[in-house]
Amino acid sequence: MAKIHKSHKGELLLQERLNTPREIVEGLPQFIDRDMPQQHADFFAGLSYLPLATLDNRGRPWISLLVTTSDDDPSIGIKVLGNNTTDVIAQTSPYDPFARALQQEPASPEEQRLFAGVGVDFSNRRRNKLAGAIGAASVEETGKVRLRLHSNQHLGNCPKYITVRTLVHAQRTAELSYDSFDVSTSALPAHAKAVVDRASTVFLATKHSAEDSASGIQTDMGVNHRGGAPGFTRIYEEEDGDDVATYLVLPDHSGNRFYQTLGNIETDPQVGLVFPDFVNGHVLYVTGEAENLLDTEAEALMPRTNLLTRIKVTGAVLVKNGLNLRLTSEEQFSPYNPPVKHLRQELDQMGHAIAAHDGMAAITATLASTQDLSDSIKTFNFELSSAVDAPLPGGFGVFDFSKILDTGYSHMNEANPQLVNEDYVRTWTISSAPDFDAEGRSFRASNRVSVTIKRKPSGLMSNVMHDNADKLIEQKIPIDFKGTGAGFTCFSRDPDGGLPSIPSKMLWIAGGVGVTPFMAMWDGIKKIADAYPDHLSSDIVLLFSGRDDDINVVRHFASQNGSSPAGLNLRVLAFQSVTEHAANSQSALDDLRQNFSDGGLSLEQRRLQLGDLQGVADVQDREVFMCGPDSLMDWSDAALTELKLEDTRRHRESFIF
Repeated sequence: MAKIHKSHKGELLLQERLNTPREIVEGLPQFIDRDMPQQHADFFAGLSYLPLATLDNRGRPWISLLVTTSDDDPSIGIKVLGNNTTDVIAQTSPYDPFARALQQEPASPEEQRLFAGVGVDFSNRRRNKLAGAIGAASVEETGKVRLRLHSNQHLGNCPKYITVRTLVHAQRTAELSYDSFDVSTSALPAHAKAVVDRASTVFLATKHSAEDSASGIQTDMGVNHRGGAPGFTRIYEEEDGDDVATYLVLPDHSGNRFYQTLGNIETDPQVGLVFPDFVNGHVLYVTGEAENLLDTEAEALMPRTNLLTRIKVTGAVLVKNGLNLRLTSEEQFSPYNPPVKHLRQELDQMGHAIAAHDGMAAITATLASTQDLSDSIKTFNFELSSAVDAPLPGGFGVFDFSKILDTGYSHMNEANPQLVNEDYVRTWTISSAPDFDAEGRSFRASNRVSVTIKRKPSGLMSNVMHDNADKLIEQKIPIDFKGTGAGFTCFSRDPDGGLPSIPSKMLWIAGGVGVTPFMAMWDGIKKIADAYPDHLSSDIVLLFSGRDDDINVVRHFASQNGSSPAGLNLRVLAFQSVTEHAANSQSALDDLRQNFSDGGLSLEQRRLQLGDLQGVADVQDREVFMCGPDSLMDWSDAALTELKLEDTRRHRESFIF
């Protein structure tokens, strides 16, 4: 096979900045074939859909998901004729901007009309790319497209991040819902943004214009697949003069490190995207101006990200029922998908702002001691290299283990796919409260933090911590401490510098290790009460649900319950689910009954029920704080709705980063 590809300056820039090994940079031309391999020809001939992109007469990329199968039109399909020539007859809607661009005169009549595409078989995650020039094109009023493609670049791609799904032909009646093909606009309507929010699959088109044809570097286009968990593409808006600018943010998931797509963006910011909604049959087409953000710029926009692409929308078309495909299976998301990452402003809006302690020297955390709470739950006590302004009790700390655990890049890892995008950063609730400064009427900066972690069978960092605690203590191994943040707390600051306050009646609902913020809250309440005995008064009910000896975590409240100051009342109702270790479970119950000798504890060997919430006195007048597994919090929300508790009284912790 003849090889023609040469990396251009945009690709080389990113490869250098992101430390692509020399052997990959030098070997890249060997991966791209001028001639279509026979296995690619067989692959494309069997596809029933093909993402394909071209440029409009303003040089903007538009990409479509062409349907190349039909129940009633045998002419539709893909035929590979040989000599790098492929005929595509496909059906799309007449509103498809790709089809509309084909009907325009090229920006420069003497230039070839470029195309690029990526074939994806959603049944087995196989994909192959191709690019070249369009030899002939026609579009009928119905949206039927006829193309003759002359390809000169062919590249196989890895299967990571592709959602497995089964699709069949389904003739739909397309409806144009939003259209800015002929005008520039950046605002997206809510129903268009909803398509982005649901998407686990997006196709991205880019282009590169060679400055000097004598260099051997081509003017060409590229199309690539981007996939992840639904919602992996984030959206935000900014005021742009009198208008609103809409931005799409695509975090970069670990790939082959060629950086062809991102390299094109370095030299030409114009891109196109298509978001197919396989559930509803809608299609959102977008064109815009992209930029790559690296390192601190990326981190500033999206925490825990060192490379992303931000796209300012300049045009969009939304076609309802514009996709002639129907989903006939459950979608199976790729095991390589990393968790969805949120924008910093989203975290701020949800009360999860991260204080990174700018201007200070890097802070490290060294494990000083541990305390076993149950067979699977342990508290880890850290000493920080510098004191930090701790958040109000209930907040979190961010720990970065990458310097001691990161083994470097791996392209695939079938044994543990999540390690491919693992950043070794963890956000854990701080389960201790800092000391309270009576004179300053606030919590003091502290160089000590505690986190309480439950060992999970498949949890990487929970097992690292539980298995290596002694080694971390003995060797005093420093762990980077990235900052703290608040959001889930029962405390309110006084804007005039007065003492923090708490609601007069509270209901705390916790499951398993979700009790940790309440441990810190209760300690904080106690410390303020010690300094100002008459300031706080509150009636608190804690409903805790735990398995086996996890019930032991409520001992944290028992040890201080007997010394509660006047005006503070805490009652604990604990519900134990017994699984495999009945003897240990019973022993834990017996021990707890002795610890709560004053009657402040009620224990039941069953699940939490609606009647337990109904039995809480004045439940409709309480501020309710919930933390635990999603299943418990969803159940609690439904139960509180049945009890007609106002939404404004509900405060739910979310483990989103």
